[in-house]
Amino acid sequence: MIFSKPSPTFSRVGQWLLLLLALSLPFELDEPLIRVGPLAFTNVEILLGAVLLVAGLVWWQKRPYWPLPHRGWLVLLLAGGLFVATAVLAPEHPANALKASFRLLSGIGLALALPLLIQNPSQRTRLIWAMIASSVLVAAIGLIELWSGQELGWLLPFRAGITVAGAYLRLTGPLDYANHAAMMLEATIPLLLMAGWLWWRRSRKTAVLLFNGLLLLLLLQASFLTLSRASFLTIGLVAAVMILFLGWRQAIVRPWLGLLGLVGLLFAFNSGVSEAFRLRLGSEGDSGWYLAEWQVPQTLTLTANETRRVPITVTNHGALVWNSQRQPPINLGARWIQAESGLQLAEPRWPFDPPILPGQTISQEVPLHAPSEPGEYTLIWDVVQEQITWFGEKSNVFATSQVVVQPGTGQAAPEWETAVPAWTYQLPIPDRSTLWPLALQLIAERPFLGIGLDNFRLVYGRLLQADSWNETIHTNNWYLEFLVGGGLLAALPFFAWLAWEGQIAWTQLRQRPVDPWQVAILASLLAYLSHGLVDFFLLFNSTGLLFWLLVGCWWHAQHHE
Repeated sequence: MIFSKPSPTFSRVGQWLLLLLALSLPFELDEPLIRVGPLAFTNVEILLGAVLLVAGLVWWQKRPYWPLPHRGWLVLLLAGGLFVATAVLAPEHPANALKASFRLLSGIGLALALPLLIQNPSQRTRLIWAMIASSVLVAAIGLIELWSGQELGWLLPFRAGITVAGAYLRLTGPLDYANHAAMMLEATIPLLLMAGWLWWRRSRKTAVLLFNGLLLLLLLQASFLTLSRASFLTIGLVAAVMILFLGWRQAIVRPWLGLLGLVGLLFAFNSGVSEAFRLRLGSEGDSGWYLAEWQVPQTLTLTANETRRVPITVTNHGALVWNSQRQPPINLGARWIQAESGLQLAEPRWPFDPPILPGQTISQEVPLHAPSEPGEYTLIWDVVQEQITWFGEKSNVFATSQVVVQPGTGQAAPEWETAVPAWTYQLPIPDRSTLWPLALQLIAERPFLGIGLDNFRLVYGRLLQADSWNETIHTNNWYLEFLVGGGLLAALPFFAWLAWEGQIAWTQLRQRPVDPWQVAILASLLAYLSHGLVDFFLLFNSTGLLFWLLVGCWWHAQHHE
């Protein structure tokens, strides 16, 4: 079949919109720019809509022009439609599931639009450079923020705040979460690697090699500073897979060998100089840093305004040194909660002297000052990292004493005693050892239809008998998330499409000579598939739309090379 070419005017507009979309991915505004009834659209979503509109015009003008290499897109489109159907049938939160399903469909539409709008390999290369530029901006902004040691105020329109692990800043750039920055870096590092290698092969200039090497080091170090363990592991895994499948004798394998070596060197460097990196290596999240074991009196009887030395024993089972002299200081703390009113009267502190090392146990008598008002109280014992968190907020581990305060001399309440509504510890963020069994439980309950895409985060807390929980937490597994949300009905066609593309990729890698850009795009997609084992990215515009741009580039490369 001979394809007619689309309108050059519309195609040119579409190409510029694609470039602008790729450059805008890290800079999605938190507040929508346009609201139409219940619908709200951000700057990135407006650009995406414009791309889809122009692509539709191109297709309509020159139908049946459809430059796709195979019919696998039909399976993918079927999967997207079935996710919508399962969202309609969701037992609860159908509106949220529909929103997520349409976001998935719009991403699929972007992948289908790209081969319509990009007419030749050079235009595709410009789009790839725009994706690389976005990632470089994320890395550069994140590094500046970390080196300055404070949040950049001008980033507030794009994110709620920088991601932290305990007291440590994680490289976030303008994105909402450090893991999103990590995924963008992982996906574009293979593109930068191949772009630099091809550039050097054409010029054979040492300056080109040095510039590309420095840029690659910038992105790699930024990925380490996101403190995402999966980030550098994914980059190393992707490089190793490319080496394995390309074979030792091809010249194209050399940049992948260099990338694997750089990952190893930076791992050794960061392990040696970064306390935050070492802590992250030893635990999945930071909840394991904040663990204490307590022995405190179950009951106490005090006189109003009395100060008494109370014996307690506490063991540091976490990863941090409890140092009250270091910034931010870690102190022993407590909270006086009035039983009848539920008000909190005070939060006393007692510094640790000397510091308490991980695994160390201390027994000491704490000078406890009783409230001025007689009555029954609950005294909550905890450790607090000042300006960061109470340990119980992270681990849900703390100790309590029931205290009866008897009438005393009638002295006035001290200045530090102020009645305020007492706050409560929320459900700590569960780790994967908790989230994955919960996901499997929900899959077993509705294996065929699922509970609606993106609904796991809204319901998992009830399985833990919690009244409130963090509703931004997904299953932390791409494959489980789709099975929970869309059930077998929607997830299996999606996975079948992935398998179809995998079989094509296997064939492409075995051909000689192999196309360098196809290898790079495939490596970027493999980064998503690998990191997807422990995270989920497709429903966030910054990372999700980048994935679909790469899918569109993959289709275009198959059709035009």
